[in-house]
Amino acid sequence: MKLQELTYQTRLRLLPILFVVAGIVVYWLAIGNTVQLSKQVKQLEQQVDQISDAPLRIQILRKRLAQLESEIGNYKTEISHEHIFEDLSEYCRSHRLKIREFPESHLTEQNDHRVNTYQVEIEGNFHSLLSLIHRLEQRTFLGKLAGVKFQLKTDRRSRTEYLSVRIFLQTVN
Repeated sequence: MKLQELTYQTRLRLLPILFVVAGIVVYWLAIGNTVQLSKQVKQLEQQVDQISDAPLRIQILRKRLAQLESEIGNYKTEISHEHIFEDLSEYCRSHRLKIREFPESHLTEQNDHRVNTYQVEIEGNFHSLLSLIHRLEQRTFLGKLAGVKFQLKTDRRSRTEYLSVRIFLQTVN
């Protein structure tokens, strides 16, 4: 069948089909490779940007490492019950807090390590107690802050309520 023998209606019906087939062939031969290469170029440009930032990132990580090493260096390996009590009582005196309880530590052994858990209950206002917790966690290195529990308690003698916090400190020897 020749193209000239077809009617105009048949030619008009074949025209969209030919455009679709031609579009697919053009995309497959030329445009598809170009799109794929442009995606690869974008990925490589992103990698180059990341590599160009590498010296700055390395410098930031080194500063962070030095900071962490200095904090670890401040950690006291020989922390005793008396040392913790002395430090807490000094802070409590200066911030008008009361130490309600400070029993002996609980010793557990795990994988050739001895873990001492110190438990202390302190009474005072919320802001002072919160600043004490922040101090124990960020500034002093008396041990790992394992847990904190705030409670509103009632004194049975005076029938007044007070806020207390129970702090659990752990040290590894």
